[in-house]
Amino acid sequence: MTASIQNSNKFQLIIQTNSPGELAAWVRPLILTCHQHYPDCIITICLVPCQYATGNEASVARSIQGVHDVLTPRQTLLFLCGLHPSPKKAGHGAVLCLGGDPIYTQALGFRCGFSRNIYTEHKNKPGWFFNNIFYKHIHGDLMKSRINHYQNQAVDKKQLLTHYHLPDRSYLLLFLGSRPQHFKAYGRFVLETLPLFLEAQDTVDILIGIAPTITDDLVELLDLKSFGSRVHCIRGNSLDFMTIASCMVSLPGTNTAEAMYMYLPMATVLPLNRPDLLALDGLLGLIGSLPLLGGFIKRLALIYLRKKIRFVSLPNRIADKPLVPEWISVLNPQKFSDLLVRFVSNKKHLQTIKQDLQSLEHSQSVDQLIIKTIIQN
Repeated sequence: MTASIQNSNKFQLIIQTNSPGELAAWVRPLILTCHQHYPDCIITICLVPCQYATGNEASVARSIQGVHDVLTPRQTLLFLCGLHPSPKKAGHGAVLCLGGDPIYTQALGFRCGFSRNIYTEHKNKPGWFFNNIFYKHIHGDLMKSRINHYQNQAVDKKQLLTHYHLPDRSYLLLFLGSRPQHFKAYGRFVLETLPLFLEAQDTVDILIGIAPTITDDLVELLDLKSFGSRVHCIRGNSLDFMTIASCMVSLPGTNTAEAMYMYLPMATVLPLNRPDLLALDGLLGLIGSLPLLGGFIKRLALIYLRKKIRFVSLPNRIADKPLVPEWISVLNPQKFSDLLVRFVSNKKHLQTIKQDLQSLEHSQSVDQLIIKTIIQN
């Protein structure tokens, strides 16, 4: 008897996704909400090709509680070509796109005979043949749902300090990126900056959060032993680190959205002398990854984007004004250190940033809307 016949009365949710940000910000909270309302739901994650992928997405997806099965990008493509067993395990189900090209969602839905649904942060219609389309700007941000789940646990800062074996100090939180190339490039730059920052002030220590997609081998490349007890490099929940920290500095990305909803004072940095830290979409991103021409293309792209885009951090883009600092320029370690010292030392400014983040309006419960809509239809 096949699995689909055995589970004919159950519902299967096939989630399509592609990269670290989507797994953390969208997939995890939605799965948690799904199991709260429909504990018997069978959940399968189908990864699809992505230029921003790290190669570790499958292992991260398998670590999410409540996931029954994970298909790698290769397995997903083979299934769509009829060369891999079907991920279908129930008689009723839905495919939900939480990242990746919508054409894969449509193909997965047609191949499995399930409804086709998508959550998107873009304002344009993602394509035809979708049963339901959920827009971030209309229905709400799934990232906020993740924060709601976390805050419902009533996490205590003192307990977190004990759990991570950290002294009770003020911490500047740094994330070095979830993609290996970003981690290596930005990590080297930060390592050159930290001695200058620590020497210039003695009241704020450093907490470096390691993304789950970064391997231990890459972490070992960071020689942090010379910094003694003032620099802590830890794996764990990024929201735990934001609860512990007094403020944060990060490259543009998922962490800035998390910090916004956690009301954590932050600054966004993008060194223009490091075009390799810039992730570009589409054809431009593919060209920018070329060994010789890529760096030049990315430099031109940075110049163009600085003229076209007012802000790179999510809070500033939502408010359409500078709520949090953005350091987008040619930086060296001394200049970066000076910016960090001024940032962490200005308590009044940090408090103003926190209040500004709290004043932003955020929609609620899009995760419940998505789950109830696609399962009840």
